[in-house]
Amino acid sequence: MHIAILSDTHDHIGNLEKVVAHIRGSVDAVFHLGDWCAPFMPPLLATLNVPVYACFGNNDEDQAGMVQNGGSQFTWTPLWQEFGTAELGGKKIAFCHYPRLGELLAKTGEYDAVFHGHTHVARNEKVGETLLLNPGAVCGIQKGKYGIASYAVYDAERNVAEVIEIP
Repeated sequence: MHIAILSDTHDHIGNLEKVVAHIRGSVDAVFHLGDWCAPFMPPLLATLNVPVYACFGNNDEDQAGMVQNGGSQFTWTPLWQEFGTAELGGKKIAFCHYPRLGELLAKTGEYDAVFHGHTHVARNEKVGETLLLNPGAVCGIQKGKYGIASYAVYDAERNVAEVIEIP
């Protein structure tokens, strides 16, 4: 099972369209780790016709609009929860927006993989047997300037991920 991991799109429609075009037909699910920003972003992922697991970030103001526009393929982490979980491809996965929470979840050893966003900097490492992954930022903004735009593809069978730069 291959899963696309995205974060921090920050309304960058062009880069999200590039990611969607690249992963179409090659992934079984998508995780989005927050900071979509506007409700017009989730429908772009809905065109993939695969399950989408999503949480909100600190820049997501119209959560109700995002939930409504995402449609039935989306599983949203409720606002009252700190993080979401899913079991896909035989792997137990936790996901959230914030890195500190991601690190703490990885340290529990309860999950095969933990995904987080927020920093806009890619991270792909092991904490014990747990994969800790930040796919970077789809928007490509790092420290207030355009830098590397990226996302990741997670291979559940091997419990590894590849960070992919968006041209």
